Amino acid sequence: MLSAADSLMWDALEIGPQWILRETEDVTLAETALRAELRQPAPAVRSAAPAAPSRPAPRPAARSTALPPGMPPEFAPRPAPARPAPVVRPVAEPISSAPQAPALVLPPEVVAACEKADWATLEGLAGACTCCSMAKSRQHVVFAEGGPGMRIALVGEAPGSEEDLQGIPFVGKSGQLLTQMLESIGIERRRDIAIMNVLKCRPPGNRNPAPAEVACCATYLRRQLLLVRPDVLLIMGRFAMQTLLGLGPDASIGSQRGRVHDVTIGDFDTKAVVSYHPSYLLRAPDEKAKAWEDLTLFRRLIREAGIKLAPVHHTH
Repeated sequence: MLSAADSLMWDALEIGPQWILRETEDVTLAETALRAELRQPAPAVRSAAPAAPSRPAPRPAARSTALPPGMPPEFAPRPAPARPAPVVRPVAEPISSAPQAPALVLPPEVVAACEKADWATLEGLAGACTCCSMAKSRQHVVFAEGGPGMRIALVGEAPGSEEDLQGIPFVGKSGQLLTQMLESIGIERRRDIAIMNVLKCRPPGNRNPAPAEVACCATYLRRQLLLVRPDVLLIMGRFAMQTLLGLGPDASIGSQRGRVHDVTIGDFDTKAVVSYHPSYLLRAPDEKAKAWEDLTLFRRLIREAGIKLAPVHHTH
């Protein structure tokens, strides 16, 4: 039987039985493509005898489309897609000889200023940053919600359209889901937790950030965490996980969630849990059960750290 706290968490994550229809696609094979694939040139054979007249290759027998009795149509095998024609590329100069775009690097004076900045100064430095092209398309720099003095922190990936308009992390539908998730384990936003993203500006079209863009913004994030110095940290999203755990681009959330990580930033160490980003959970609600497991683990970390939380004033 679920406890009252676990029941609340299931409610917040809207976990329940789900029936998801398997998506199918109607793939047909054009007759002309089939003929082209089957048409093979005959090998040249030296012979004094006159060449025999060529015979057309026999057409393959048509595959029966009848289904065994009782089998639903959705289980029918899909026809094999046509093989794409080979692409012949023109000879070009080696890639290594092409001019390379300059790497994005924060000016040394900005890096030095970040290393000794207080919270307000750091926010001003981030607000004035023009290191990458996102500075031209942003509406607002999304610095953080909450700040130093909070023992719990959360790091996400990047602002979306609503965050860009309001200058606040995690608003809109993903923010509403995050608020419910946090409240389900006794955390009240704006009171108990400092929330920030790796990227301080919205990538145009919500595209994935470039590694150089992440590196620039990571300078601000590093100083933020050194100023907050949280006892426990919740990492949400792949780019946040890769940045804070020092992992490569192929590392996935699934490979890192389910256990406690030690995160070291400068002279500061903290315990962290990795989980899925709320915007991903909105697109893949079947993963909410795993997110609930991650929240349970994070709630245990909070208790082990001796953090006492007041009752939550629920917003929903």
